[in-house]
Formats: sequence, C-alpha cells, structure tokens
Amino acid sequence: MINVKSPDSVVQMSILLAYYRLYGKVVCAYEPVLTKRFLHGRTEAMRSTTVKTAELCAVWAHSASTKKQKMEALKEATQHHSKLVKEAADGKGVDRHLYALKCIAEKNNLPVPAFFSCKAWKALNHTVLSTSNCGNPAIRLFGFGPVVDDGFGIGYIIKDNGIQYSISSKHRQTRRYANTLEEVLTEIGQMLNPLSSKSMGYHSVDPIKKNQQIVKPAPELDSISIKDAEIKTSSRDPSVLKIKKKKRRGLSSSFLSKSSYVGRTLRRQSSLELSKLDKVGTKLSQK
Repeated sequence: MINVKSPDSVVQMSILLAYYRLYGKVVCAYEPVLTKRFLHGRTEAMRSTTVKTAELCAVWAHSASTKKQKMEALKEATQHHSKLVKEAADGKGVDRHLYALKCIAEKNNLPVPAFFSCKAWKALNHTVLSTSNCGNPAIRLFGFGPVVDDGFGIGYIIKDNGIQYSISSKHRQTRRYANTLEEVLTEIGQMLNPLSSKSMGYHSVDPIKKNQQIVKPAPELDSISIKDAEIKTSSRDPSVLKIKKKKRRGLSSSFLSKSSYVGRTLRRQSSLELSKLDKVGTKLSQK
C-alpha cells in the first residue's frame, strides 16, 4: 500500500476522477491558494488539471490496471499537486500575473496581446470544476455556484471525521456527479493505509502505578484560602500538608485523605465545588 500525505490533494484528484468516470473527459479545474505571507495578499489560482492528473484518470479508468498501479498514479498526481500549491502560495503562479497584464492593457487603452485571444487562454479560463476548500472546521457547510454554464461549483470542508461537500450546477447532473464522487472517495479510502495511529488521552480516577510523583507546594507558599478549607504548609518541610477544617462547614472525606489529584485547580474563592474538584484528574497516592 502507498500512503498519500495531503488530504486536499486527494480530494482534488477525486473531484477530477469523478468527472472523468462520469463524462470521460479531463476538464479545467480551479482551486484558490492563499497568499497571506505577502502584504495585501489574497489568493493565487491553482490549476489541478495537469499531465499527472490526466495520467491518473487514464490509469483508474483502465479495467486492466492493478491496485498498485492505481495507487502509484495517485501518489504521483497528489505529490505534483502539492508542489504546485506550494509554488502558488509562494507567489509563483501565473494566472493572476497574466490577468493583471491584460487588465492594465485594457485600462490604459493599450493593444491587448494576441495571446489573450488564443485557444489555450480561453480553455484555461473556462473553469468547469470551480472548487474551494474552506479551512475552518467550525463551519458546517459552505458553497457557491458554477462560474460557467456547463460547470460545477464545489465547496468542501475537510474535517477529522469526514469531508463535507456543497455541489451545485445550472444544467448538469449534480446528484449523479455527487454519487460518483462518493464512489471514488470510497474506493480511494479502501486502498489507503493510515500514516500513523492516534489515541485520545483521558482523565482516569484509577491510581497510577508507575512513575508516581508527589505534588509539592512551592516553598515560599505560606497560606492559600479556599472557600471551604484552608491549606497551610510548614516552612521547614514543604512536602507536608496540614489541612484545617473551618467551623462553618465540613470537608469531604476524599479531600481530607492523603491524596492529591492531577488537574485539580486550587485558587482563592474558587467557584468550583470541592466535591467536583475531587473527581477531576488522575489520583496519585502520596507517601
């Protein structure tokens, strides 16, 4: 199995693969890349349709292609896409530069070069797949319309537990394209291996048997007043805690026991109840 590092590159390739599987064509695709590192920088146009992308579509559409060949083609296409994204973010794109030259010529009544009337320039600016990745996972959904009559507008948000899409078009098979995209993503997901495994940490009330550390107050600490208790430390032996009950209210037995809790917050006039503080963190036994 071959791992692919960039989730955005995989999504971009899946969008083009789905269109090729449905219509049998490799079309122009657009993805904005932020240029925030520059003063007043906004975006640069990233063109996901490359020679590597065309090769990827051909390999995945061929019935004789093996799983290894498909994954190798996907790896090369995504790596090339990531390289172009980095160049665009570094201000090395060409779309914005060429468009600015065209606008300057028109604004100053200068002759517009013939290049801007050629077939290649028109094909580059006929964006059938207009895409955008929203980097804020807090947003539930976002989208926009197509920029050409025969195109799709595809907004997506990559989250930890999935990808959310908003796909729109004027006169195309939007639902059918969305179903094809789902099939492509499922197929890719079945072939990929995770780069690493992650485990979530949590607080436990079970005693820690190894690497125990005694929580000691600061030597210069003399007295900390809390809502329901007063903790005093001896200046000679800071590791010894002396807990004094207040007359107006008793203390819980767990708080009076010779134990401490990692994560417990002790501060003056704490708004947290001691019964709740006792249940927070990992219990450590003091010697």
